[in-house]
Amino acid sequence: MLNGRLGRYTNFVNLLDCAAIAVPAGFGKDGLPGGVTVIAPAFTDDALAPLADALHRAAGSGMGIDRQAAIPEASRVVPGDDGFIEIAVVGAHLTGMPLNHELAGSGGRLVKTCRTAGDYRLFVLPNTTPPKPGLLREPGHKGQGLEVEVWALPADAFGRFVQKIPAPLGIGKLALEDGSSVSGFVCEAHAVKGAEEITALGGWRNYISAKLAS
Repeated sequence: MLNGRLGRYTNFVNLLDCAAIAVPAGFGKDGLPGGVTVIAPAFTDDALAPLADALHRAAGSGMGIDRQAAIPEASRVVPGDDGFIEIAVVGAHLTGMPLNHELAGSGGRLVKTCRTAGDYRLFVLPNTTPPKPGLLREPGHKGQGLEVEVWALPADAFGRFVQKIPAPLGIGKLALEDGSSVSGFVCEAHAVKGAEEITALGGWRNYISAKLAS
């Protein structure tokens, strides 16, 4: 069937109960278009969207028939009085990381990617599965800030999420580079004594990339 041929690379997504977003990936030398489908577990559409958006922009393929058209700036969710609570994540809950499904699968939505204020330090917590970082604030430390993602969770999901956070991690107020503050992951100081410091890498994602490349 024609539909079967067209869906050769996509039909399995529904059968396996997965989420997926298809995006343009540029044009071949023959002028024919190509595409990429990003796939993840069910109900992770909001987590996939930033990755799909980045792929589309990197391809430089424009907007449909108009290859030269500029892609509009991505819209961001700005929670207000809609029952959502913002939370900043710095490690295993970032987009594409092993625990991101705990946010996306609970109705969470990515608000923005930004950096902390410059007086934060980041460490690799020992004996954690999956690997996790510990974020500490040290007044007077002059750094460049660390990458975080701010997510918005429904109020009930926020409560369930926070309740499951294991020690030595917890939720406190993080100061961001723009002077604002948001609830986010912090770590007890005793847990990072002797731990590997990765502050200079600028964030957990850079640490993971460097580790995979080594």
